[in-house]
Amino acid sequence: MQHELNQGQTGLAGMWSVRSRLETALATCWQAAIVHPALPNVPDLQSQIALRRVDAPMGVVYSSAIAPRLAANLGIPAEDLAIRLAQSWPASTADMADWADSPLRVVQKHLVQVHLGDRLLAAWLQQFTRPAECQPPKPFPEPEADLAIWNSAPLTHVQRSPGRFQDERLQDERPQAQFLQDKLPQDQCFEMQAAHARCCNLLALAERVGLVRFEVSGAIEGELAWPMSMPWLTAEGTLRTQAPAEQRLIGHLLDSVDALGSIQHGSAIALAQSLSRCVYDFDASCRIFGDVAVHQLELAQARLGLVRAAQQTLRWLLERPLQVAAPPSL
Repeated sequence: MQHELNQGQTGLAGMWSVRSRLETALATCWQAAIVHPALPNVPDLQSQIALRRVDAPMGVVYSSAIAPRLAANLGIPAEDLAIRLAQSWPASTADMADWADSPLRVVQKHLVQVHLGDRLLAAWLQQFTRPAECQPPKPFPEPEADLAIWNSAPLTHVQRSPGRFQDERLQDERPQAQFLQDKLPQDQCFEMQAAHARCCNLLALAERVGLVRFEVSGAIEGELAWPMSMPWLTAEGTLRTQAPAEQRLIGHLLDSVDALGSIQHGSAIALAQSLSRCVYDFDASCRIFGDVAVHQLELAQARLGLVRAAQQTLRWLLERPLQVAAPPSL
């Protein structure tokens, strides 16, 4: 199991990407089908899968155009390739508990789509309750550090060469002029920092009223002591957070973690902005306290789990690729 969890890890230390793991599962499915033989051998197959998350009325769906991409070279109709892959999926995933409730279907005759099962999503979301999974691996200024202080702080371990700089702490090397140009405008930065601060405030309030408890009181960056496992699933095994704003937030969290393995500065800005706006939408649409906390405690805790996931991801985006502070309050 630990070996499986290590597959598809991203820049968030220890956090695994659903897209990467699903691409591995699809490649395994294809390779297993070769034995029968239902599908031909394809060198470097996993790079051909190219999954992307697509909008769906309910749940999370990943889609791949691998069949039309390979059809011409293999001399097999795309529709046949897609059907063969779909037929091989149940047998290939029979001993893979993670994918047991994630069906693969063929749509538009040649696209393969996997609808993620709720148990898989719950396991993925649960990772955010452990701080070691998302903490930046290198030191940064304290979260309350002012943005101006962060931007003007002297770099450590700097090696200079003509027109370039390298900061070993940040593992970043870009032309110096581009680095200065890439700094975020204050209004964009504030929107993202405010979303992170709102998540921190919600988590702190939740601890004060007894909805959650951290190992060290008030240390919202620490590990959750209670509940040790968030109640993501209902008694029937379905995901508890099914409201549209909850589903949008989960989708953007998936997109963010999927992209972190090879993230660029520009895409990090777009991801952080989209995730911040999802946080605002979620905050306005999904109540946590009051009647919900009294009469639907497990729903309130699951929503707090989403807040925690958003806070961890926003903090990583702000502090690592964007290189600005992620303050707990403004």
